[in-house]
Amino acid sequence: MAEDLPPLGRFRLLQRLGEGAQATVWLAHDPLLDREVAVKLLKPAAEPGSVDEWLHEARVVSRLTHPNIVPVFEADTQGGHSYLVFEYVSGGTLSQRLRAGPRMTAAEAVTLMLGVLDGLTAAHAAGLVHRDLKPSNILLDARGRPRVMDFGIAARVAPGSNQPSRVVGTPGYISPEAARGAPAHPQMDVFAAALMLAEMLCNQRLNHDPDPWRTIQRVQTTDLMLP
Repeated sequence: MAEDLPPLGRFRLLQRLGEGAQATVWLAHDPLLDREVAVKLLKPAAEPGSVDEWLHEARVVSRLTHPNIVPVFEADTQGGHSYLVFEYVSGGTLSQRLRAGPRMTAAEAVTLMLGVLDGLTAAHAAGLVHRDLKPSNILLDARGRPRVMDFGIAARVAPGSNQPSRVVGTPGYISPEAARGAPAHPQMDVFAAALMLAEMLCNQRLNHDPDPWRTIQRVQTTDLMLP
């Protein structure tokens, strides 16, 4: 139970909101500013480089101020636990919204995606590419406004760079360039945004396979078609 957990720094953990391979996300209370926040807590068994990636995320997002991007408030390590503190956005994720229904109208889908693109435009203008855009990384606030989060694998655009990078991203939303390990480029995020918009419009995934490697291969060799 969250009530039995010791405080994390000055933050009191209240309720677990979600869990991934490397981290859990908690609703927490900040007594200093008397507000609810979201705390992303790195699991003890996470890879050693993960702490560096988290500090990278904190530095990346701290430079971005935009109404469609979830701001990070601080990053710290207490008692061997590394964590990031974000604004708490109460409306759940776009992924949860798509699963729960009802199906979005075209106008709702396009309006939502315009907000996502506004946030991406700000990130790209700062020279940053998200690289893992997907419905579970889009939060919806109480008014339904989309908020882009989780810049953990964001990368800086290196003009003129032809050096390949490791393949990063979520298979069902990865771009052909990212699947080939190409250097970070804003078009990778634009491709993922287009896939999300298509998913909202037709209510089904365009590139989904139980085998993630087949998904990555398909996006490199096949034109993805709307139903």
